[in-house]
Amino acid sequence: MKKLIKLAWRNIWRNWRRTVLSSLAVAFGMISIIFANSYIKGMTESLYKNLIETEIGHVKIAAREFLRLDRVIPKEHLVYNTEDIETDISSLPGISAMTEKIKFHLILSSEDENEPCLGIGINPEQEINFFDLRQHLIQGSYIQESSAEMLIGDGLAQKLGVGLGDELLAVTTDINFSTYALTFRVVGIFKTNFIFMDKNFFYIPIEKARELLDCPGAAHEILLLLENAETAPEISSEIQSILKENGLDDTLTAVPWQDNFFIAYMPFASFIFGGILLIIMLIAALVILNTMLMAVLERTHEIGIIKSMGMRNRGVVGLILIESTYIGLLGVFIGGSIGSGLTLLAQNTGLDFTKMMEKMEFEIAVWSGVVYPKFTLGILFGAVAFGLVTTLLAAFYPARKAARMEPVEALRTSLK
Repeated sequence: MKKLIKLAWRNIWRNWRRTVLSSLAVAFGMISIIFANSYIKGMTESLYKNLIETEIGHVKIAAREFLRLDRVIPKEHLVYNTEDIETDISSLPGISAMTEKIKFHLILSSEDENEPCLGIGINPEQEINFFDLRQHLIQGSYIQESSAEMLIGDGLAQKLGVGLGDELLAVTTDINFSTYALTFRVVGIFKTNFIFMDKNFFYIPIEKARELLDCPGAAHEILLLLENAETAPEISSEIQSILKENGLDDTLTAVPWQDNFFIAYMPFASFIFGGILLIIMLIAALVILNTMLMAVLERTHEIGIIKSMGMRNRGVVGLILIESTYIGLLGVFIGGSIGSGLTLLAQNTGLDFTKMMEKMEFEIAVWSGVVYPKFTLGILFGAVAFGLVTTLLAAFYPARKAARMEPVEALRTSLK
């Protein structure tokens, strides 16, 4: 065995070009898998995080009819007496934060420009525990409670042609279907990289949203963050019991994040992403297989000489597999280093697909145009295992085929 190991090491450097090309094929597969897997993991985790922070929380309390008609955002289906409900559930263990929101469609007007958009009424102090808009402000400052101030997405601001200090007229119908209007001053412009949100959303204090809709003390939803996200179903059941005690369970419900429409379809999305990753792995495996096949077949004449000197078939197969292991290790080192380095760089800077996604017009509010890959050691070790196993499997078939050739036949081959 020691002789085979030394001979294999000597052989791979006798034709260093072939060795380098074979190693680069393995490295290409490694880089592709590390980067693709990190990209998919980062995109999936980001979508989960953004949905929970901006849309669903770990638990959402809302009117049953509001949830049923969620896509059209019906104004009239509200949670009334929100302060009483929050007081009742605040004693439950495991709740780390809560906030209330109002959502409504309306028209924003600025001189001759009018734009349909979505208004979000928030409690400024509570909201920073969920989606902290202060971190996304590119101009101005955060809104103050009960003030006639507005935070507006940069895309929407551009469409309306407004900037800091400008006043906008918000025109909508209240829950009684009467037309109502209020003037707001733009105090901040945000850019979240959620393209749909930046082009269509603005935020105002919830008290002003209640005034617009004529619904004092009400909200469309109460969102909760939990210390342990996995306890959401148990907390939801406890909240449902409290609602029942107060005679509110016929109209209101508490929904854990696991039951949300988007979350329910995430396993299907993961299946799609897994299919994409499998295709990438198959392409990488074919590249490695083709390279290793050619590397072995090119040595048929050399193998014939070795066999004519008395080496057995098992020794030939062992020699080629040891050489393949060396090549695989070299490729894994190159690919692992480059793939990890590129992914870590992209993890800090992000990959900007904003221009492409603007043309596609995604209507998922939290679908970001900038994706940050998520690199882990598990991804690296998985890619290492893939590179080494694929290299050995790719070399095994041609090694057996070459080993079974008669020495005379191998010596006559033209592949020298």
